[in-house]
Amino acid sequence: MPWTKPTIQESILAVYDQLPPSERKLADITLSKLNSLASYSATELAGEAQVSKATAARFFRRVGYPSFSQARRQARAEAHMASPLYALAGVDAKERPTDALSRHLATDIRNLSETFQLQNASTLANAALAIAKAPRVRVAGMRNGHFVALYAANLLAQLREGVEPLPTSAMTLAEDLASIETGDVVIVVDFRRRAAMLQTIVQAARTAGASLVFLSGAGMAALSRPGDLVVTCLTDGSSLFDSYVAAVSIVNFLAASVARELGKGGRKRLEAIEKLHEVLGDLR
Repeated sequence: MPWTKPTIQESILAVYDQLPPSERKLADITLSKLNSLASYSATELAGEAQVSKATAARFFRRVGYPSFSQARRQARAEAHMASPLYALAGVDAKERPTDALSRHLATDIRNLSETFQLQNASTLANAALAIAKAPRVRVAGMRNGHFVALYAANLLAQLREGVEPLPTSAMTLAEDLASIETGDVVIVVDFRRRAAMLQTIVQAARTAGASLVFLSGAGMAALSRPGDLVVTCLTDGSSLFDSYVAAVSIVNFLAASVARELGKGGRKRLEAIEKLHEVLGDLR
């Protein structure tokens, strides 16, 4: 589910202008360390800000936390919104390799299981139908969502014409966005630490009258609106980096569902592609 409680950053910024100078110094230090806040003590933060422990206690009460311990617990809960540096702060150097491997596998299995348990079968079916019937399909993904978007575009392009990643490599963003038309489907891969450009793409697609299908990570403010099709993919990682195993599996399932919707048309395109591979001799 989306993160609804104000974040530590939001809580601090809400009162920042009213803070006395000493507490504002501590606010600046705290804001600069949000990605690894859970690895600090209140004494360490107070020391860096050169304020007293009493000042630190008053500051955290002022921003809504009865104690620093509660702020640190929320910092851990917000880990899904932070950079890999946050997770690095919690790595145990004494952990055995076999323990790390088991934890990694368990996390991926949980992500897969819970992602598919979250899904509404009708949402996936409606997404497959929309992708199959649309005049054109665009797939947008930035940063860690980029490779998932490219994978989706690659699978779908084997089944039907008119599938392209967005933005394309040869065009400027403005030219790509101007090519979106009413009736098109734009698939948006939206994971944490969202690139600002993604919101621009979504708004342009809405303005053009395209339908939107989201593959979204949990825990962020949604770009989707009522009427959009939203598939939530869990991306929790066992250590430094997020895991996209569940997202790749969802894309695979969705492409297979599109193939079923296309029926003979999808098979004919696959057959034509295979014949060209034989002519070109480009596969071994």
